[in-house]
Amino acid sequence: MKTPINITALSTLIACMSLVTTIFAIVSEEKVFAADSFTIDSQTNTQDVKGPIKFKVITSANGETTAKKTSTISEPNLGTIDIPFHFKKVNDIVTIGFHDEYFVCGYILDAKTGLTTSYACNEGDLQSPDVTNAASLSSFLTVADGKDSKANDVKLNILVPYYDKLDGQKIKVVAMIKGEFQSKIIDEDRTKANIIDPEGTNGKRISVMFTFDRNTDIGKIQLGDEFFACVSANALNPPSGTACEHRHVKSFDEPNVLATGHIR
Repeated sequence: MKTPINITALSTLIACMSLVTTIFAIVSEEKVFAADSFTIDSQTNTQDVKGPIKFKVITSANGETTAKKTSTISEPNLGTIDIPFHFKKVNDIVTIGFHDEYFVCGYILDAKTGLTTSYACNEGDLQSPDVTNAASLSSFLTVADGKDSKANDVKLNILVPYYDKLDGQKIKVVAMIKGEFQSKIIDEDRTKANIIDPEGTNGKRISVMFTFDRNTDIGKIQLGDEFFACVSANALNPPSGTACEHRHVKSFDEPNVLATGHIR
């Protein structure tokens, strides 16, 4: 006589096996993600900041840029604001490497209006793609005083390096101001390299123009505001696959020029 099958027990066993398979898949996916990514941990010292506040932080590394904003923080002076950012080690443009450059900017916001009261930035070199890279933010600066201007936008003219090794290569250009960012991918072309290098080398540069609306979600862009630009490409190695620089806005009537990336 055949032993009857316990349908309930069989269903439970199948469900358990399915759960184990799902958990294994999730764990495996997390391990793959962790192995394929690197971390920049923004650590913001807010011991001298009175609450309540909100906080916006933006990080750019390896040709990618991400921004995060917190909810209301009632007592920021109790410690630090720790916000990690994860980026892929390899993308279509560049592979992360030792001493590649990055930037992090943090904006203290009025809890009621959401507007910037002060900010701090950190332009650094990646220590290793296999460890958590701490990026500290402190010594906050007050926002620039608003001056009357009818200008609705601000232009950033980013000068990208050109030399023979880069000819025909794709380069990603990222520009950021007041927590807003834009990016463009350009083809390095000798015919476009017609800008004299402001760093005094014999090389030429390619102009990449960005236009930002002065009105942002954390306040209006003003003269004196800090802006950043980065260029990324494997062909830029050595010394690094990503290079970043920063300046301050000087004009709304003409483009603000910033050369980033080394000519060699």
